Amino acid sequence: MAGDASNIRSWETGDVYIFDPDVTFVGATHIPGDIDDALHAAWLPAGLMLGTPGVSMARQVERTDVNSWQQGRVKEKVKNPKTDITFTLLEDNDVTADLVDATKVPGVKRRYVACVFVDEDGYVKRFISKAKVGLFVSNDNHQQDIEGREVTGSLEPVAGEYWTLQEGVPA
Repeated sequence: MAGDASNIRSWETGDVYIFDPDVTFVGATHIPGDIDDALHAAWLPAGLMLGTPGVSMARQVERTDVNSWQQGRVKEKVKNPKTDITFTLLEDNDVTADLVDATKVPGVKRRYVACVFVDEDGYVKRFISKAKVGLFVSNDNHQQDIEGREVTGSLEPVAGEYWTLQEGVPA
């Protein structure tokens, strides 16, 4: 019911996992049956990330007014919906080394992504991408102040959906 403060989720922890690019992804094998099942070992933890902003899932659409003479807007057209994710990784590990690939010309890496969030009461919300996500690391700074590496991801829908969503309190 609306107006209930217990409906406000305070996400205490969040993790991003990247599916091992050396393993062939098979949905029936690599997507857990439900929230009670653990992620398969081929899901590699991306490591520590900035807690603010955490994982941003920006949604966009192009909106255009259809105006009629002397009446102004009579209809709105909506097209080109999209969702992008952004997160900032702090660690140097195998996942960041793969995404950055500092010896090569920067490029987009296409990988399956899972995001797992846990609130203060143990409620878990797990998003698993239905298609590979185009991931790009925009900086590879080496400096005294730790700012991490921002990763942006472009999601592509499968049958109108971006994610397999699993949620609840695991048994």
